[in-house]
Amino acid sequence: MSEKHPRLRQRIISSIIGLIMVVGAFYYSGVLKGSKKKPAQKFQAKITNVIYAPIELKNSSVSVQSNGTLTAKNKIDIVSRTQGVFESGDKSFRGGVYFNEGDILVSIDNAEYLAKLRAARAQLMQSITSILGDLKFDYPDAFDKWNRYVNDFNVNSSLKELPSTSTAREKAFINGKNIVTQFYNIKADEVQGSYYQIRAPFSGILRDNSVDKGAMINAGQKLGTFIDPSVYEIEVKINPSELKLISVGKSVALTNGDKTQTWRGKISRINKVIDPQSQSAIAIVELRGKDLREGMFLQAEISTVDLKDVAEIGRNLLIDEKYVYVIADSVLHKQEVIVKYVADKTVFVTGLSLGDWLIQKPVAGAYEGMKVNPINLSE
Repeated sequence: MSEKHPRLRQRIISSIIGLIMVVGAFYYSGVLKGSKKKPAQKFQAKITNVIYAPIELKNSSVSVQSNGTLTAKNKIDIVSRTQGVFESGDKSFRGGVYFNEGDILVSIDNAEYLAKLRAARAQLMQSITSILGDLKFDYPDAFDKWNRYVNDFNVNSSLKELPSTSTAREKAFINGKNIVTQFYNIKADEVQGSYYQIRAPFSGILRDNSVDKGAMINAGQKLGTFIDPSVYEIEVKINPSELKLISVGKSVALTNGDKTQTWRGKISRINKVIDPQSQSAIAIVELRGKDLREGMFLQAEISTVDLKDVAEIGRNLLIDEKYVYVIADSVLHKQEVIVKYVADKTVFVTGLSLGDWLIQKPVAGAYEGMKVNPINLSE
């Protein structure tokens, strides 16, 4: 028993000494860490790389590009104003047939109409003949002129003008016999008779026809389309911003789709009303030339203005439509410019000097005085 107590006491003392050593080690390491000084950190501002290119000034001719489809300037729809059986005119009524001005395009059977017209003329001649006796006794001075009118009367020809009345009594007598009314009714029927024949208003070709010989046609029916193949028009769409650059009489260059043929035309009129769908105005170009055909699709180039000492830059470089960023001494500067013309992807401006360093891409967060690292890729 006495031997166990010294051993126990020795173990306790050893444990206490070990614990003191561990605590001291932790304390000493904390002191060392606290005594170390952190190195001072230097702040370095990040400088953005910016691509630039020196400005080049040039003289440039600006033109408006557009396209459209040819249509004949002189074109009419042939429409019947009466009813009857269709008969051929001076030539076959077929698409592509050429007619001279005044040629009969369409003739409609008018036998029944002519018979009624002759009957009406004969009735008028009878009415005038019936008053000759009264004229001879009551208006002897008027008898000879009315008698001559009856003798020259022809029911197969258009009516001649009635003799003029010399006195108020004679005029009242003639009107009382309903002669004047009959005369003008017949003249109206004679005008109606002209509708049975349709003549070519100008020399041209029948573009298409919708009836054939022997067909029954009705009043108001379209029979075909007649065009003058010597003069054409083309409607080209114009951006509203470009209207100030064009005017009536401007020369226009036109080419076909495969660019194998060219023609020259001129602007004949401008419709400045904006199409709500395309947001474009319309310029009508008139042209003549060989190998032109209605329905052809043509490209149009309208010469507008000549620009001098301008710089052509990307539209995306404009700020508020009147500023750009240039670089001087590695610093961004906002430079005011004047836009002379806006193209699809570029703009032509003045206000820049030859050799100015213009940024080539928009810089995120750019501001006046911003430090940059200029890079010229061409060097």
